[in-house]
Amino acid sequence: MKLQDLLVYNDILIQCHDYPDPDSIASGFGIYCFMKSHGKKVRLIYSGIHDIRKPNLLIMIERLGIPIEYMREPEYEPELLITADCVHGERNVTDFKAGTYAAIDHHVSSRNSSELYEIRPDYASCSSIIAVMLRESGFDYNSNPDLATALYYGLYTDANSMSEVNHPADRDLRDFAKIEKELIPLLTNSVLSLREIQIAGEALNSINNDREHHFAVTCAAKCDPNILGYVNDLIIQVDTINVSVVCCFVSGGIRISVRSCINDINAVELTRFITDGIGSGGGHRQKAGGFISLDKMPDADPDTIVGFLIKRVTMYYENFDIIRAEEYTVDPEKMKIFVKKPQIMGFVTSDSIFGYGASFRVRSVEADFKVRASDDLIIMTDSRGSAYLIDRAKFDSTYEVTEGVFDVRADYHPHAICFDREPHKLNFSCCRSRGGAKVYARRLDRNTKLYTIWDSKNYISGMVGDYLVVRMDDQRDVYIIDRERFDEIYKEL
Repeated sequence: MKLQDLLVYNDILIQCHDYPDPDSIASGFGIYCFMKSHGKKVRLIYSGIHDIRKPNLLIMIERLGIPIEYMREPEYEPELLITADCVHGERNVTDFKAGTYAAIDHHVSSRNSSELYEIRPDYASCSSIIAVMLRESGFDYNSNPDLATALYYGLYTDANSMSEVNHPADRDLRDFAKIEKELIPLLTNSVLSLREIQIAGEALNSINNDREHHFAVTCAAKCDPNILGYVNDLIIQVDTINVSVVCCFVSGGIRISVRSCINDINAVELTRFITDGIGSGGGHRQKAGGFISLDKMPDADPDTIVGFLIKRVTMYYENFDIIRAEEYTVDPEKMKIFVKKPQIMGFVTSDSIFGYGASFRVRSVEADFKVRASDDLIIMTDSRGSAYLIDRAKFDSTYEVTEGVFDVRADYHPHAICFDREPHKLNFSCCRSRGGAKVYARRLDRNTKLYTIWDSKNYISGMVGDYLVVRMDDQRDVYIIDRERFDEIYKEL
């Protein structure tokens, strides 16, 4: 769905979830500004038992001029009701009637019945989705500093002070929103109440510590998601704890915060393992966060949730192998020989973007990585937008340049990010791999973490059914390819 699809309606109600947080308010404000710019009759509302009382939200609404209204009972039935950071029919949204419903959210929902929706669970915040949709509609949110600040703060709070930013769209909003910088410290330092300090203390006093695997799990009373991060940052400092998980009940579900201080446990990977099939999660290696839908756990209480989290974390620990490439030895009895098929790929020379010697980052779906531009360094991508670097000698021996522009069919097109410039969308030319390279490969029968010879600190994850691959001409070069991609690239001899 695009925002332009909603312009056929004139009488519009934008609804945040009950007891809205900064992300829901900012998302609704973004939609409101777009609709107002097109001359629509529009109101921004929320409901619940009581109105907004948290100091940071009151400051946010007043200082940024957000025209949000408290509507306890339905006053009328609009042509269109758009829910922001929620879905009509969920438990955290008061049921208001409308002719048509639309939803924009970053949580998976089983209640959505409308054909007008945009739900992206890979995003850390709904504010990030709104920022992308506004940009795609030709509406520059940076032209309104109040809106830019609201969207930034919405992401800031839902991504636990930016520590759980994951999707490149989240990183774009974080890096390029032109915000009122003096307001953010005021908002972030107006969050804690005396009751929330008590909540933190109670959570710290009820830690469940697994001494075998060195992880901890605890549950906090219902609170702002930032309190979870505050509690977790204290727990992970304990000398006998390497991984910690903190949860609390929020509107519509359960919020979890995950921390890791060891290389072998990636916090975002653990978060996605915990929420697999019941929610969503994001973040980075040391800090991550997730959301579990109450629909998946209708009888949940704190003890049940803690027991469930302990079980999931234990399963994660016991369900993977670790391989270090420099120590790995090929066993021909267990691996088959495959040959690489010719492939069409995209490429661009690194010095053609900002010039020779320029320093910048390449931002893709998977991660950011640093580049120092030269004519010997080439940026490659596949159709799914996964970007990586290759030196010219290896490129010349492996690929041949062909005609045409390479089409990236991905949610996010790779960009070059330079600190003093706007994000630069990379334009890739086509090349074809020569094929014929032989490898040893086997399907993984257990989840696996691989430390390559190129990076001994950060592992590559492989799930059951993916392939462990070793180049025949360089058996130190060990890597993992997912099952679908492997079948596209290789065929068995």
